[in-house]
Amino acid sequence: MEITLKKIYTNEKFSEETNCFKADIYLNGKKVGYAENDGRGGNTTYYGIEHHWSEDIKRMEEYCKTLPPIVYTKEKHGMDFSIDMNLEHYIDNIISDYLNEKAEKQLAKNFDKGICYGSTYSYSTIAFNVGKKKITITEMLKTTKGTQMLIDTCNDKIKEGKKILNTNLPFLKK
Repeated sequence: MEITLKKIYTNEKFSEETNCFKADIYLNGKKVGYAENDGRGGNTTYYGIEHHWSEDIKRMEEYCKTLPPIVYTKEKHGMDFSIDMNLEHYIDNIISDYLNEKAEKQLAKNFDKGICYGSTYSYSTIAFNVGKKKITITEMLKTTKGTQMLIDTCNDKIKEGKKILNTNLPFLKK
């Protein structure tokens, strides 16, 4: 059984405690319903196209109950616990993966604009200029002086305890 979401619309500005989104639900490539969350900490709601609780929705709910539970660890969440999988959690996981991929793509776009440091979801960028013209990381790496400036700036941030996120800096050990 393949459950997917399409036409995903998210609004991070309205996300307070949960992800604010609307999406179409597809079962095995066929549109069968809708899902949404207003982003205020409440549950994700979902419903079928034809009837609020269509047969397709019921089948997806039963399928999700057979999936392994969601496991949370003490290292990441402060305590070890698990939650039984259900369709609501399955949909939320799809949205979370979608938003994570979107954040990672945006971060990667910024790698050539400057040195990015922090975390994937909350980072700062140090950009470089010559006069009023912005200089890309690619341009800086072409010169010894530019490369040394990048190395020095990264070393300063690392000494401050910051994590450098760029993957396009050949002198950083990953």
